[in-house]
Amino acid sequence: MIPRIIHQIYENPAGPPDMFLSLSSTWKEHHPDWEYRFWDRSSIDSFLTLHFPEHVTKYRLFTYDIQRWDAIRYLILYKMGGLYVDMDFECFKPIDSLLNGYSCCVGLEPSEHARWFKLPFIVGNAFMATVPNHPYFEMITRDVFMNPTISLIESKNLFVISTTGPLMTTRIYDACPQKHEIKLLSPELVAPLSNKEVEMFIEGRETPEMEEKIEKAFAVHYFWGSWYPQLNG
Repeated sequence: MIPRIIHQIYENPAGPPDMFLSLSSTWKEHHPDWEYRFWDRSSIDSFLTLHFPEHVTKYRLFTYDIQRWDAIRYLILYKMGGLYVDMDFECFKPIDSLLNGYSCCVGLEPSEHARWFKLPFIVGNAFMATVPNHPYFEMITRDVFMNPTISLIESKNLFVISTTGPLMTTRIYDACPQKHEIKLLSPELVAPLSNKEVEMFIEGRETPEMEEKIEKAFAVHYFWGSWYPQLNG
């Protein structure tokens, strides 16, 4: 069984903004029997030193902070298992029924996002649940920490999502011999709104179709992308 641990990461020493704390509380509210682990810079450093000292140098040499935030989630899940979920995720109801009977479950990005890259689907990295030592996460950590860095991508955003983000997790899924062990959760369940729809929703311009999508979902990802300004500011 997937361990009943919820992992969330926020490395900035200032701590998460109030909105993130509010969204985080929804996961605790709907999962009172789960352990909740919040990872800050100090606990991340201790975890790396104790469990993955061989990766500390590469971790610190990543070009962008978001690459570190991506990389550490894979190491935590590979070592400990459980559920990792981004802090800009709101939970509406318990997710136990989504995970029961599976050793690895990963949420797909909205289909609109896949069409941007002319892909049939994108295996996201914002909602991931697994048992420890799953082969998929072993392949991910090997790719992130041991493969040469891709240096021919001019776009900073594309560079990040190709090296440590959802395009990488999709590529590894395609190559994983154990992909039959991985349950891909449809966007309707954990990411019902596209980036564009989220913008409309936050601005109060939601449509009946969007409200219906949210009503059916277990959670919604708001795609606030706090890392975008760091790359493009």
